[in-house]
Amino acid sequence: MMSWQMAMGRAGHVASTRDLRRIGLSDVDVRMFVSYGLLVRVRVGWYVTPGVDAAVREAVRLGGRLACLSALRHRGAPVGDDGRLHIELPAHAVRRPGAGDPSAVKVHWTRRPSSGDRATVDIAAAWRVARTCVGTPPCR
Repeated sequence: MMSWQMAMGRAGHVASTRDLRRIGLSDVDVRMFVSYGLLVRVRVGWYVTPGVDAAVREAVRLGGRLACLSALRHRGAPVGDDGRLHIELPAHAVRRPGAGDPSAVKVHWTRRPSSGDRATVDIAAAWRVARTCVGTPPCR
């Protein structure tokens, strides 16, 4: 059986309670791992590993995952920063309360989730969305 750390790594270091149960962790395990600092609860039912990128943590806290320029930067593409966190959310989702400054977050609503992992859309999807969001993404 694969360790829970490896499973979370494959999912972008992000997991739902259901994901954690599927890989064999009980609710008691999850609470214990949170208390020991091995998992961080970012919102009800969602966890990240402690060293996860701050942008990923914020995207998950808001109910989504990195998209567009934020996903490209996270994956190491040489793009500039427009000062906003770009996240993908399902079309049926509601913006999370406490989202902070709405101008600091660019939400990319989608009817069908892009490919990728729990943390971020894949690089091809990120480039595709960036072309429609900002035209040609600014390079660093």
